[in-house]
Amino acid sequence: MRHFWLASRILLFFTTSLLAETDLQYLIKSHQWGEIESHFRNTTPSRESEVYTLIEFHEKSPNGDKEKRFRYLLSLIRGVFVTDANEEEVRKILTQTMPFQTTLFKLSYWKLYNEITAKNFLTPMERIQFLNRLNMEEDPICRKVLDEQIRLLASNNQWKEITEKVQSIQDSHKRYLLTGDSLYRYGKAKLILGDEKGATDEWLGCLQKEGLQEQTIQMIASDWSKYKGSGSILQLSPSELTLFLPAINSNDKEALFRSRPELFSSRLNYYEGFKHLTSVLTKVGKTNELFRVLRSNKSFVDMDSSWIVSLADTLYQLNKFQQAIELLKTFPGKDAGYYRVLAACYDRLGEKELYFENLILYLGKYPFNLFYQDRLIEYLVDRKGEKSQYAPLTKFERALAEIPNLPVKGRLVYWYLRSLKENGETERFKKELKRYYALCPGSYYTRVIREEFLSTIKESNKPENPTYNKEYLFEYLSYTAGIPEESGALIGRNLGFVYPKDSYELGNKLGGMSSRIQGHKLLNLAKEYFRVGEDSLGLHLVNFHVKRENLSEDEKDEILVGIGDLTRNTYYSAFHTRSLLKRYLIPDDPILLPTSLSVRMYPRPHQNLVSKYANENGISEDNVYALMRQESFFKETATSRSNARGLMQIMPATGRELAQRMGISTYSLYEPETSIRLGTKFLAYLLKSNGNELKWASIAYNGGPGNLRKWKKSVYSGDFNHFLEDLPYKESRDYCRIVVSNYYAYDIMKKYHKL
Repeated sequence: MRHFWLASRILLFFTTSLLAETDLQYLIKSHQWGEIESHFRNTTPSRESEVYTLIEFHEKSPNGDKEKRFRYLLSLIRGVFVTDANEEEVRKILTQTMPFQTTLFKLSYWKLYNEITAKNFLTPMERIQFLNRLNMEEDPICRKVLDEQIRLLASNNQWKEITEKVQSIQDSHKRYLLTGDSLYRYGKAKLILGDEKGATDEWLGCLQKEGLQEQTIQMIASDWSKYKGSGSILQLSPSELTLFLPAINSNDKEALFRSRPELFSSRLNYYEGFKHLTSVLTKVGKTNELFRVLRSNKSFVDMDSSWIVSLADTLYQLNKFQQAIELLKTFPGKDAGYYRVLAACYDRLGEKELYFENLILYLGKYPFNLFYQDRLIEYLVDRKGEKSQYAPLTKFERALAEIPNLPVKGRLVYWYLRSLKENGETERFKKELKRYYALCPGSYYTRVIREEFLSTIKESNKPENPTYNKEYLFEYLSYTAGIPEESGALIGRNLGFVYPKDSYELGNKLGGMSSRIQGHKLLNLAKEYFRVGEDSLGLHLVNFHVKRENLSEDEKDEILVGIGDLTRNTYYSAFHTRSLLKRYLIPDDPILLPTSLSVRMYPRPHQNLVSKYANENGISEDNVYALMRQESFFKETATSRSNARGLMQIMPATGRELAQRMGISTYSLYEPETSIRLGTKFLAYLLKSNGNELKWASIAYNGGPGNLRKWKKSVYSGDFNHFLEDLPYKESRDYCRIVVSNYYAYDIMKKYHKL
């Protein structure tokens, strides 16, 4: 048979009966093994992309076959289909003509290398030869290949070959391709070959790499001591010595600190050494020395205020609250965590006023922490006994003024209104009911407020012309809570005049990211890895690009949204759009967002499957999407800490029970059809068991039907809104609010925007 390297390029243009290459890659990325199996049941693979699809199928599908996978791997690299995947066929790769090395080819080459290593088909020298056939470029597979080559050469004492290999790489590629371990071995090769200065330069350069593994630091320290003498590290200059601190044991560190006091007053040259030293001093409680180091290295302190927060966090965990406060007060920064740690410390010290002030300052900068939002309500409202006791209204007003007007502010607004009503502040209560929507647009609590205080709200007339100006619009939304059936005057109207600042510009910027990515070599390569589900490799390239170009977190999120759009990876489009909205402090209320943002925030992936199984079980698509968005944020391969899996985050035991009842014998919880089918079935059961009300069913989905029954018995007294406030399990409280908010958002997308 002819080489399908060439055939794949011909067939790409002339074959119409096969799935398009992008469709195959989408099926791989989204783990749709059933679709792949169905497609190839009557189709022989003839393109590189089709062979790679079968490689992935036989690796990850429950119906996969390891031997077939190996045969397809070998066939793809050989360029012809092999019937007998043996050692002889593997060795032919060492002398064959190599094709143009596509992303799929490189992925397969590395996967095949791991297989033949496990099978012990090639000698170490042949493995080096095998790896050497791949072209070196800025590519995560090439990085892995180079690292493995250098490891093999080192284990075979081929030190000269290591130096030749590293020196043969283009200088522009070295920064990306050389890992910490490779730099360590390159330095060792130089030392063994007699270049002591070159070795120490390489090792010191390696030790400055951000995120270097402690094991690599220890290997460098061990060889340094071996070749330069025991104790030589301890005689280094402060800047160099601090780079080695993770490799020095506790007793030696204590002795070092006693014998080298200049460490604490020296201006250090390397940020990694600064971090090592300050981290050690914090953990061992040497706060005086810590402060001396920080004062001597103010440029490093100013470079990243989050590092000071992490040191203060460590002191807090060690119950050294006063020291943590002193650290933060002495070296203040812009990081929101500054106020978080101060609040936590003042709380533990019983300083209630300072706790409150720093708590709201933290939530003013980062309002999305639901744990601290709850702590704020606990401070403002004493709910012991039958009647709540409220903090003075000035405290509520201080918090309302500090925290941005976002959906997460809803609970504070709700309790503020309750405090006004229960304290007899009738006029203020009525006034605030006319503007509450502006304080927490799109919040779960907008409908809670309307439901609980509807009689008072209806004492006023609904504004007749809500699109006249912002004030009228928010008064109208405060009257209707944005409920589509109550908000006819807004349906189909252009509300652009009230969209948050920067939202149009952000939507336009995200719309242009696709062309920017496709025109950039490194980002386009990252996109190719994301396209076939190799997210970690794609992320590595994006992170490298962001660091090399000194881009902001905003710019990184924009890139990942663009990659998500290009690869139909809903998770990246939605998750990183949300990250940008948070950073810009833009409410994710679909009524008040341009559709360029709202369609990314509330997408409908796998709609054919959702529609099929929602109809089959007699529930709405919006119920399914509301749950899916919270469970996995549309990531097909999501796995929780408790091992729940897939789009609908089904626990393996629950999956087995549901599959058995439904007569499904072979399945993967990561496969969208399986996850949606089983999850929708379970959700439909919970809805029918709870009066078809999503608010109750969502609590049961998260906390379990048994727990819901227990909580109902102990807490529920006829008012769901009050029940949810008193629910003892925080995770289920938050879960219910978010899922129900998602449902409202999808309903709005459908009825306001026809999407």
